[in-house]
Amino acid sequence: MTMQNNFLRYLQQLYAENSRRMRFQGAIQTFESWKAEARSKVIELLQIADLPTYTTEQDFNPELETVAEEEFPNYRLTKVMYQTLPHLTVSAYLLRPKGNDQPRPAILCPPGHGKGINQVMGEEESGYHLYPRKLAEAGYVAFVPEHISFGERANPEPYHGCRFDHEALNLLGSTVIGYRMWELQRALDILTTLPAVDSNRIGCAGLSLGGEMTLYLAACDERIKVACIACFLTSFEGTFLKEPHCICGYVPQMAKYFEHADIATLISPRPLMIQAGEKDPSFLVSDATEAYNQLDDHYRALGIDNRVTLDVFAGEHEFDVEPAIDWFNQWL
Repeated sequence: MTMQNNFLRYLQQLYAENSRRMRFQGAIQTFESWKAEARSKVIELLQIADLPTYTTEQDFNPELETVAEEEFPNYRLTKVMYQTLPHLTVSAYLLRPKGNDQPRPAILCPPGHGKGINQVMGEEESGYHLYPRKLAEAGYVAFVPEHISFGERANPEPYHGCRFDHEALNLLGSTVIGYRMWELQRALDILTTLPAVDSNRIGCAGLSLGGEMTLYLAACDERIKVACIACFLTSFEGTFLKEPHCICGYVPQMAKYFEHADIATLISPRPLMIQAGEKDPSFLVSDATEAYNQLDDHYRALGIDNRVTLDVFAGEHEFDVEPAIDWFNQWL
């Protein structure tokens, strides 16, 4: 007998035999009961049960400290800071359109990997294409909070980047993705209290890690009414289990129970746009198309065949701004 030693091949077999244990496969009439169980499992795997859960009896009421403010022709840009936990202070940009005092729809804009909120807001040549500014010009309140590990919240050397945060939180029984999602829920708490925001019309849109956070947030928090996930929603099999990615995205046991499409199923029946760049080298159009087809079948089974869409654009790993604005205009 010829012995073999191929651990990557072994991982492929392990995935084939043990993944997606909680994917929805029952009759459509059982979807709501599955949804409650699956959402609880996702939150359990994110390992944030020790973080406070806010209710109407125990509200999250941070003091928003204004750091700077700047006027633009169509919107006012305010930089704010607020506390989420002891020692955790979030920097964020709040963009409020001018010309109408009525509450407006709002879009939460979680950044991706990189230089944080200042890259999202200030680098037109980056893959973000200044999309929060363009949302504000289109009449949306936009909120861009800094993630743990990046930009103004990056650790000093030798703790810089995601790795230390991810591994330290794993060692202590949690995940950095979970902490980031929990903080985005606190951003939602803030948005729902702002006079400028219609709290029943809040969306979320993000690129790459921002798309990942949009996926988890929209799946777990129904205050997100419309979502746009750019250059992320493909599959664990085709990304994190195929080639090395940032360590923070490896949420322990997540692929054992769910694929990207399964987590996105928790967003239904709310509207969801999936964006995929034809030249994206890591999050492939073919994988995004397969996930979309699964989701489209599910939405059709629910009797709603127009609330999930796939935007394949002639670009790379970037945000496709105009179709996203059109999507929010249609549904929000």
